[in-house]
Amino acid sequence: MEKNSSIISDLLQREFLAVLIVVVNAFSWYFPLYFFFESILESFQMETTFLVMAFGIQLAATTAFALVGTALVSRFPNRESFMVTWMLLGIISSLSMVMLEPHNFEQILLVSFLLGTSLGLGFPTCLAYFGDHSNIENRGLLGGITFFASGFSILLVGLILSFSTLVAGALILAAWRGIGLLLFLLAKSKQDYHKEKPIEVPYRAILFDKSFLLYLIPWAMFCVVNFLGIPVEINIYGKELGSYMPIAESAVGGFVALLGGWLADSVGRKRIIIVGFTMLGVGFAVLGLFPGNVLSWYLYITIDGIAWGIFSLMFFFVIWSELAGNRIKEKYYLIGVLPFLIASYIRILFTPFATLVEATAAFSLASFFLFIAVLPLLYAPETMPQKKIELRRLRSFAEDAKKAKEKYERKRDG
Repeated sequence: MEKNSSIISDLLQREFLAVLIVVVNAFSWYFPLYFFFESILESFQMETTFLVMAFGIQLAATTAFALVGTALVSRFPNRESFMVTWMLLGIISSLSMVMLEPHNFEQILLVSFLLGTSLGLGFPTCLAYFGDHSNIENRGLLGGITFFASGFSILLVGLILSFSTLVAGALILAAWRGIGLLLFLLAKSKQDYHKEKPIEVPYRAILFDKSFLLYLIPWAMFCVVNFLGIPVEINIYGKELGSYMPIAESAVGGFVALLGGWLADSVGRKRIIIVGFTMLGVGFAVLGLFPGNVLSWYLYITIDGIAWGIFSLMFFFVIWSELAGNRIKEKYYLIGVLPFLIASYIRILFTPFATLVEATAAFSLASFFLFIAVLPLLYAPETMPQKKIELRRLRSFAEDAKKAKEKYERKRDG
């Protein structure tokens, strides 16, 4: 009961409400935008070489401006004013898609650059904003609620865009970013958020941190395996089922994130992540053994949705914040998000060769690498202090004992 009231209290605080709005709006703006932009370029029937170039420029811009944004945020009066600037840039970049025309290569590359810039500039700060406004005791559940709201919003915006023309879609995305900005301005606290000044840390120190690498390597392996598997799956099961897959997995993942967040706060982060890798390894193994069986495919979609819910929660919201501790979190989140961005680009590079890959071998190999990815996690430290886990267990045990006693007394008096 005490835990539930603490969660509700955190959610209703003006500071965290602003965090919830800016994070949910960022996820539900960029992911539909990315797939909408990709579908527009496909409708233009651009050559594969040009697609690789366009998305390469977008990745380079995202990475470069993430580095710039991480350095630039300290020059603003506060983090909130930096968020406002970032969201305004998102509105402009969304509107820029209106000028896209088939075979106008310069315009397409310019828009791709703007989209990459508008994501990268503030995304690490957006996630660090969440990390700084959530307590370690309930960060998992708060992250689960945030991801659930993000998943629902992604589905909503994605569904609307699927029926939209280029101009209408660009206007919808700009309006959605604008709504997020307006709500953020209304929700953010009028007072500055005071917290102990974080310690500066060089990127080199983060990359050579053993604990950080023990979580980063499995996450990177998952991203590569998952994104390389998408073209193979579409090639085998058809584009229609392939397009249905992200929708189904978002729905499953959103609900799983809620449960996963609660469990992560109760038993720790590491165990939940290991369960996710193990389940996904089993899912790929089943696909490898029975690639033509429809039931194995639906089983895999469910398992992959569960894994995405767990990993999105842990690797977008929780782990990097806790490994950062009282150091600057933006740099941890920046490096932590890079495997996802790079792997999404590798998918585009690999897509033309997907037809050459034999399904059984691909899925079996994916299963093998996912089981291998568990090994670093066995040596990784638990990011939630053991004391807090034990205290929560004792509190839960005491509450159960109290309920049992009350139930017994009611029976006896009755």
